[in-house]
Amino acid sequence: MNEAPLPAQSSITPSLPPPSPLVAPRPFGARGRSHPASFFRRTRAGRALRAPSLRRSLAACTAEGLAAEVVGACFGNAVLTAWAVELGASPLLLGVLWGFPFFGQLFQLPALWLTAHLGRKRAAVVTHALARQITLPIAALPFLDVSLDTKRAVVVGLFAASSLLSVLGHNAWLAWMGELVPARVRGAYFGRRTAMCAGAATIASLVIGASLDAGTLHASLGYVLAAVIVVRSIAGAVTTWLMLEQHDPASAAVAPTIADFAAPLADRAFRTLLGYRATWGIATGLSASLSAVYTLRALGLGFVGVAMYSAGVAVLRVVTTPLWGRALDRSGGRRVLVACSAGAAVSSLAWVFATHGSAWLIAVDALVSGLLLGGQELAVFTLPLAAAPSARRPLYAATSVMVGGVAYGGASIVAGALVEIVSLRNLLLAAAVTRMVAAVVAMGIDKAELTGSGASGAYPRRRPS
Repeated sequence: MNEAPLPAQSSITPSLPPPSPLVAPRPFGARGRSHPASFFRRTRAGRALRAPSLRRSLAACTAEGLAAEVVGACFGNAVLTAWAVELGASPLLLGVLWGFPFFGQLFQLPALWLTAHLGRKRAAVVTHALARQITLPIAALPFLDVSLDTKRAVVVGLFAASSLLSVLGHNAWLAWMGELVPARVRGAYFGRRTAMCAGAATIASLVIGASLDAGTLHASLGYVLAAVIVVRSIAGAVTTWLMLEQHDPASAAVAPTIADFAAPLADRAFRTLLGYRATWGIATGLSASLSAVYTLRALGLGFVGVAMYSAGVAVLRVVTTPLWGRALDRSGGRRVLVACSAGAAVSSLAWVFATHGSAWLIAVDALVSGLLLGGQELAVFTLPLAAAPSARRPLYAATSVMVGGVAYGGASIVAGALVEIVSLRNLLLAAAVTRMVAAVVAMGIDKAELTGSGASGAYPRRRPS
């Protein structure tokens, strides 16, 4: 139950022209279609010239995703919890740390102006580079003779700055990828990319978890945490280089006006999606930091236990996410979202009944979550993006991510404050019930807004105005 509410980076709007009607390609995934680039070989010669540049960019994008998973793991669930232990932090402070990356989504809308004025690629590269390097001074804390309060302030301040910069960069990255990745292959490409990233996250999480436990055993947890931060910085530098290697298709950037911000809320179908994002964000925020504490205290599984849960989910996502990507292309996001959300909600009840003698229930939840969360993440990410008109897609995407992130961050902080007066088990039960409510909300997404065309990606579209 400690996964984030925001899905792995996935597909967005196409910008390349549709296939030539003279030589129409078969749907991706059909016999004889083994790679997205084959789509371009079946189009006119003039368009085929775009294929080499696109292949290089997609390869660099995939490699950047792998390195980014290392960056994320170096300040992920186990590491945040370990810093809280090292600095003697309260559950409230842990909730604040967990909530920062998502509560910072409040800056999604201002990020649109930054993207429009700096350009997609420049804004994405600069802000992500800063976000992944600004935490490097934290590595010096275990070696400095300063008070714990000072160390806590440094960790919170730099992590907050990193989170804000990541929000600004992710908005620009969304707009950039929206022009780079063709719609016909977006589900399949991002499904494979997400699966590969899950594999990288699995390895990184297990290595880091084992290192933290070893550091705790030998009374050198602070030194291990310092080394992890240095690795994060190195991996961040690699991601910056790989982002620079990717192509940025030419297109006009339009800065939003104040009036534009009301458009997503005025769209009835989109409001339902926002309701789902808010409900799911609250559910995951209530349980995220608490599940790590529960794993350490009540179940006694150590940092490796925290890492192994995430790793188990990630391993299964390696297998299932590409399948969910093709399912999205064939059947649409609504069915996938409802099925995956309902299944994950039922599975999360395992945390409520798990005890020190029945920790295997957590493995059951990891199994079910690994099978379903890849589909849930892809669906919840692509539905808002494709529901919007092309010119306003960054605005709709920013609103969706902002609502989900703020709900998650607020719930995480509230959970940290309530843990002193409400039992962990009751808070985990509240999180499971809220997930069930989110599944019901997903069922209310208007079927008329969805298409069943595999060629179009089977995502929702706005009604003609």
